[in-house]
Amino acid sequence: MSPAELVCRKQSWFAIVLLLAGSGVALAAPPPSASPSGGATNAPLLWRVQASRGAANAAGVALEILPGPTVNIGGKVSFGVTARKPGYLMLVDVDAEGRMSQIFPTAELLAQSVGPDMNLVKPGVQFIVPTPAAQQRGFEYVVAPPAGSAVIVAILSERRVQLLDLPDVQRKLQGPADTLSYLSDWTSQLRIPDSGGGRLLPNNWSFDIKSYSIK
Repeated sequence: MSPAELVCRKQSWFAIVLLLAGSGVALAAPPPSASPSGGATNAPLLWRVQASRGAANAAGVALEILPGPTVNIGGKVSFGVTARKPGYLMLVDVDAEGRMSQIFPTAELLAQSVGPDMNLVKPGVQFIVPTPAAQQRGFEYVVAPPAGSAVIVAILSERRVQLLDLPDVQRKLQGPADTLSYLSDWTSQLRIPDSGGGRLLPNNWSFDIKSYSIK
């Protein structure tokens, strides 16, 4: 493998350029209703259970698309996220065709990370994606087709979560409100095993969502 590799994600509007330093990791698992992969070796991080829906943005998450909400194919973008409370950040993209994918953190970034808190957002401190460390390794977001209107969602978890096993969406999500409702309902059914006895613990999730236009 060459020191730098272009990874094109068909289910996202990003072409991701990065240095690959190791194999991917799997930190999230499908709920019990889904069949786990036969090759999976990691303990599951998230399980689906019945739970009540909490506040949509109790941590005061604020997402900004840089340089702005209108982007051109081939252009580079980044994201700024702030919050009133600490938490672990994930960014989910829903492209112009309604396809959903997690763009931060990725398995490749987690494989390169030297610590467990590479996606930890501290209160009142803007968190930039890609991070300076990732940029030094050649990681960047480049806008790719399809053109049209889409959304990006910042999800902040109170407990440490880094990869979500996102559900397969059986319908096209209709704009920001529909996307937020869908993801809020889905995450409200998740529980996180503790690091000791594996007890399923409740979690608080906060969201911010921004529309963007690709030209």
